[in-house]
Amino acid sequence: MKRFINNLLCAALALGLSGAVWAKTAQDKAAQKAEEKAAAAAPVQEKDYVACFSAWDKQMQTLQTHFVQTTEYDGILISRSEGRISYQQNGQKLRLDNLEQGKVTQTALTDKKDILVLDEKGKEVARVDWKQWLAGQPNQALFDFGNYAALIARHNVSVQEHKDGLVILLLQPKDKSQNYTLYVAVNEKDCFPAYIAIQSDLMRTTAELTDKRLNAKLKKDVFEGMEK
Repeated sequence: MKRFINNLLCAALALGLSGAVWAKTAQDKAAQKAEEKAAAAAPVQEKDYVACFSAWDKQMQTLQTHFVQTTEYDGILISRSEGRISYQQNGQKLRLDNLEQGKVTQTALTDKKDILVLDEKGKEVARVDWKQWLAGQPNQALFDFGNYAALIARHNVSVQEHKDGLVILLLQPKDKSQNYTLYVAVNEKDCFPAYIAIQSDLMRTTAELTDKRLNAKLKKDVFEGMEK
């Protein structure tokens, strides 16, 4: 009889332990489901595209890209230009080739101190101060690779919208005397600017950048003539 009672106690103890393990497992599963539900309900953290855009610019060593720039007044096209940009971060070297029907009509070379302008045959036609030349450009940000961190610092920046794989950054100058709005559409994946646009009253100039080659080796003669 004593042995029977001991066996009964052991069986009851085993059953109790099994029940406790089952209860703990059920509690763990319930807690996991609650955590998953809370995680699903929590808002997704917005990627900091402003920081991403600035970091992309800092990490860039070289760039080659094609662009088409248009200027509109109250929605009416008043000018269109096309070109190719080559940029090297080391030495802040930039080459701008203006294109017409695929042919180079003019080239500008600069180290962002002086700018050398060449005709279609490579003959020098002008040499001017970089800042003076840049001041005459309607969309200055297009040519300011390597300095986008400073550009961002001069503006209040916000995300306007997500559209077709792009994030539209809205830049408004902190200097209240400046009356314009800058739009930079960065790619969601790598933060490369797909287009840069500046709006001032009814005037809007937009540059679309395509066929980018980032950090590829440039030809040795791409900036030839700059030191003359």
